[in-house]
Parts: sequence; C-alpha cells; structure tokens
Amino acid sequence: MNPTIKAIFNTVFPVICWLFCAINSSKLAYKRKRDTQLWFILGLLFGIVALAIIYFLKPLKSFKKNTQRISKRISSKPLINHFAVLKTDNNYWYYLDITQKQVGPMSLEKLYDFYLKQKISNYTYVWNDTMDNWKKLKEISSLSKILKKTTS
Repeated sequence: MNPTIKAIFNTVFPVICWLFCAINSSKLAYKRKRDTQLWFILGLLFGIVALAIIYFLKPLKSFKKNTQRISKRISSKPLINHFAVLKTDNNYWYYLDITQKQVGPMSLEKLYDFYLKQKISNYTYVWNDTMDNWKKLKEISSLSKILKKTTS
C-alpha cells in the first residue's frame, strides 16, 4: 500500500470512528431523554465506551416534568418585567472602578453582566446622562429590583 494513502487512512479512519460514536451517542441520548450535547462530547472523548454506556442506560422518566417546572420558574412575569428594563434602556452607562477611574460607555445590559460576573458590586458608583450625580448601583430604583432577584 502507498505510504501516503496509508497515512491518510490511519488519520482519517479513527476520526470518522470517533465522530460515528459521538453522533450515535447523541442520538441514543435523545431517545433516552438525556442531554444530547453532553453525550455527543462524551462520545467524542470516550468513543465506543460512551456509546455502550448510553445504550444500556434507562430513559429518564421525570425529564419532561423537570423541564416544565424549570421553565415555569424562569418565565415568571414579575421577573421578566424587571429584566425588560435591561433591554429597553438606551442610555450610555459608566462606572467607577477600584481606582476611581471611569469605565464606559456601555449598555445597561453590559453593566448588569459585569455585576453578574462580580466585576462590580452593589456599592460601585454608576452614572448615565439622565442622572445628576454618581450613585451606588443599589440606589438606582430601576435596578434594585433586578439586583434583589439575582441575589435571592
């Protein structure tokens, strides 16, 4: 056999086998009401072993109930109304970092993202064009409801 063809065969064939295991692990996970993305990755990493494991796993019974319960919790109307402020606010926001250096401009959504990533806190001073003075994040009435929802 030609060495070039042999080299191609030795690299391409294993990749095809791993992809076959990943795709079929994902398909079996779907039939068993399990996380398809997770099983695709497991199929890529562990190949035939992951395929064998998902093949013998029993289907989840409470998968649908759990997802319905979670979606009801996520789609609660008061929470959605509070988060609508993030999408509708068109102001440019600034905040003062630890060294009192002004950072911005940014959207309110980005500011909130920084809050979630703990780059800023309730005590960080923020400002936009509609405000007279810098205020602590927790003192802004439109944001205080959102901050309470995410910390509880």
